[in-house]
Order: sequence, then C-alpha cells, then structure tokens
Amino acid sequence: SPMGRAAFNPVSVRPTFHHFEIINPRMFETPAANTIPFFGLNQRYVREIYGERASELVLDGHASDKVADVLGRPDYYAGIVADIRHHLAQAHSYQKRLEQLIQIVEN
Repeated sequence: SPMGRAAFNPVSVRPTFHHFEIINPRMFETPAANTIPFFGLNQRYVREIYGERASELVLDGHASDKVADVLGRPDYYAGIVADIRHHLAQAHSYQKRLEQLIQIVEN
C-alpha cells in the first residue's frame, strides 16, 4: 500500500471523533502498515487504544525533533510498533469485540 512506502504516517481523527474518543478503522490501519505511526491525539487516549509505549509516538510541540529521532533510530521505534501491534491484537481483536457484544446482549 502507499502508506507502507512511507517511513512514518500520521494517525489523526476528526475533532468530533477525538472529542468523543470514537475509534474508527483508520486508527488501526496505520499501525498495521509497514510504517511508524505518529499520533495527533492526546496521550491518555493513545495509551488506552495502543498501549503504554505508543505514547512515545504522540506528536507534541516538538514534532520535528520526534521525526528526526524516528529517522535516526528506526529499530528502536520498530520495537514500539511491534508492541503496539501486540497490544492491538490482544485488546482490539474481533474475538474481543464479539465477547463485548455478547456481554452487552446478555445484560
């Protein structure tokens, strides 16, 4: 995919989605691609969705420093992405969503 050809890609959402903390499929596509995701979201929201280490990829007031660091230490950040993918597989799998749906229906 074109996304996988880039060294890094931003993950951002519409302001309304961000405000209400709504998750959309695009938020999972970027970490699954062969790229380093940068998150234009708040730290707590990122940790909740992607796991603790993902907060290192949140863009703050020093985005250019973060980009330079990612380009200078790609292996380090590849490890963070691996942790993100593991977290997503554990916390946001189809099985997990089906379990939640069953729980909602049963209650």
